Amino acid sequence: MTAKFSISLPDEMYEEVKTLAEQQGTTVSGWFADLARQRLDADHRSRALLAERIEHDRAADPDGHARMADELRRRMREAQVAARHKADKARATGVVA
Repeated sequence: MTAKFSISLPDEMYEEVKTLAEQQGTTVSGWFADLARQRLDADHRSRALLAERIEHDRAADPDGHARMADELRRRMREAQVAARHKADKARATGVVA
């Protein structure tokens, strides 16, 4: 199945995309589909590489990896608490950041 949706682009950008698509022998829709595939493939490769590196680090130093993971979780919790506090303060004062 193919999903259909619309996007908004500035006129100049649309014209550039249309010209590139024609030069590449495809449609504007095909050009965007190809772009999306390229970005998704790059994301998948990046995630796979990161997973390999994490596994390598974990195997090389299990205790060090566990400490780093614990530290990262602690810092993420602190950041989430700070963000909630900032949002609550903004709502209370009527100031949106």
